[in-house]
Amino acid sequence: MLLLVLLACSDYDLTGKDENGGLDGDDTAGGPDTDTDTVDTDTDTPDSGACSDQAFPGGPLSLRDECGASTAAGSFEPIEEWSWDSFSTSSSSDNVMMTPIVISLTDDDGDGDADSDDIPDIVFVTYTGQDWSDAGVIRAISGDGSAELWSAAGQSIDGCSGLAGADLDGDGRVEIVAVTYDKKVKAFGADGTLLWTSGQYSGNLGSYASTPAISDMDGDGSPEIVVGSLILNSDGSRRGAGGRGIGANGMYGTTSFAVDLDGDGVQEVVTGNALYDPDGNSLWYNGEADGYVAVADFDADGVAEIVVTSNARVRVQDVDGTVWWDTAIPRSSGQFGGPPTVADFDGDGAPEVGVAANSTYTVFETDGSVLWQVTTQDASSGVTGSAVFDFEGDGIAEAIYPDETRLWAFNGPDGATKLESRDHSNWTVIEYAPIADVDADGEAEIVVPNGLHPSYGSALHGISVIGDAGNSWRSGRRIWNQHAYHITNVDDDGGIPTDAALNWESYNNFRSGDIAATSGGLLPNLVVDVADVCMTECEGGRVLAWVQVGNDGAADIAGPVTVELWGETDAGVVWLAEQDVGAVPAGTWLDGIEFDLVGVDAASLRALQARVDGGDMADGSWQECDEDDDSDRWTDVSCP
Repeated sequence: MLLLVLLACSDYDLTGKDENGGLDGDDTAGGPDTDTDTVDTDTDTPDSGACSDQAFPGGPLSLRDECGASTAAGSFEPIEEWSWDSFSTSSSSDNVMMTPIVISLTDDDGDGDADSDDIPDIVFVTYTGQDWSDAGVIRAISGDGSAELWSAAGQSIDGCSGLAGADLDGDGRVEIVAVTYDKKVKAFGADGTLLWTSGQYSGNLGSYASTPAISDMDGDGSPEIVVGSLILNSDGSRRGAGGRGIGANGMYGTTSFAVDLDGDGVQEVVTGNALYDPDGNSLWYNGEADGYVAVADFDADGVAEIVVTSNARVRVQDVDGTVWWDTAIPRSSGQFGGPPTVADFDGDGAPEVGVAANSTYTVFETDGSVLWQVTTQDASSGVTGSAVFDFEGDGIAEAIYPDETRLWAFNGPDGATKLESRDHSNWTVIEYAPIADVDADGEAEIVVPNGLHPSYGSALHGISVIGDAGNSWRSGRRIWNQHAYHITNVDDDGGIPTDAALNWESYNNFRSGDIAATSGGLLPNLVVDVADVCMTECEGGRVLAWVQVGNDGAADIAGPVTVELWGETDAGVVWLAEQDVGAVPAGTWLDGIEFDLVGVDAASLRALQARVDGGDMADGSWQECDEDDDSDRWTDVSCP
């Protein structure tokens, strides 16, 4: 005989929570007043043992003062936190002319996995002397500068090629993908062990400095690897290859990547003049010059456009290849113009494009007009990249750009110089300095690649990590896993989403570390409340849970926000289900959502947890004024 409603949906007031709807003993959560939304306590439990339908309407939510405009902006006092320029193996290989990646390789907290709870690690390629297109060594260093983890030499790695890191095989540990100078692709384990080597694909990769990108193009749980126009399966076997563009501006490198541009649930490979399906078939070819690429929504219609830099020009084209605008980079010529960076540089709510060229850095408005241009020094390749971040939390982003002899920070609205450091040198190809919380201290750092420049007498080598002297920079994610980084392309633990959120819907940036839209010092704050739980059929039965999401911060969250439901059992905490909700305006509870779990061993449950933004961790998707109130528990779920 089926057990009748063991926990009757609030009729018995078995919430296990404090009077505010938060965790036991937590007076800060402040969920909705569930007393007004419960089933009438005088009503008998239905004889059928079924749970009653319930509705938990949204409503206003009091704002937290600490999330408001009074929040003090940080300082901008860059200092070197540490550097690493001497290596225990292959010591002569010490120049870095590629974009380092940031990803967790080691289990630092002893919980049996290497994920976003651990100290991140920095992985990069070094080369010897001026041999930048030959004989590279892959190296891994702890993100706090405490240890050299491993080196992989003798693998024919292209000395200035890029890397990509992600969990390729679903074992919970990340792998590192690299490109050889003889146009092969290799994968290495988190400990530097070679896992596989692909075939040779000279026609699909650049001459040198090719950069891999990883994504699950068809959502089958097994990621694909994109390099140029080549598409590999996660085991290194060939899946397909396009016959047009490779995402390159001339001979220097490739920056192609995959993303679902047309919203059909299948990702496409983006290059400068062609779009490919997961098997390499051309979806379109527009006859334009190939080039470096990025994507963003430039007309606020919810659909992304493609930004291309090619032959000293920048253009924006639609998802079908139609060119919207095409403009010359002032003071540039030939094949100059590096990979584009997209961000709201001036705080006007619309995306702009930052591009380095021959001794200039230029930011273009959404319509292609020039917002500002400054003079730099890169007369050799003239195709370097950049990254963007709002370090101070004042709603104004800074562009971080390393040229041949300086590390620059430019003020987003007007290009004013905020940093001009000569503690940097490089010969330059398409590299840039990524921005992430590399030492897990809750603040973003800049990871700068350094190397020999023939005309620069006091050349630096290896990498350096730049932080803030006042320890006031905003937090960033603990991962930056590839050159074509755009936040939603990778999960916090290095996993690849099977159905990746569209970055332009939440952040609308590219090669930017900002995990929250700049909002003039205003910050959002997600909260979650388990409003009610109803259980039937303890053994292999059914659990209904109603959850509400709110935002008691001072800035809206554009969404989507993922709500996860977890179960606590004697064997540990297990994932049960998840749903997405849309935008969460400031000062608002959304309508409750229902989780209907069938086939759950209810008898094994000891508690239920609802989590948003990764739970109570400081490295979730949204920058909040309080990262420690992103979960809620329902504690009394035991069967009699």
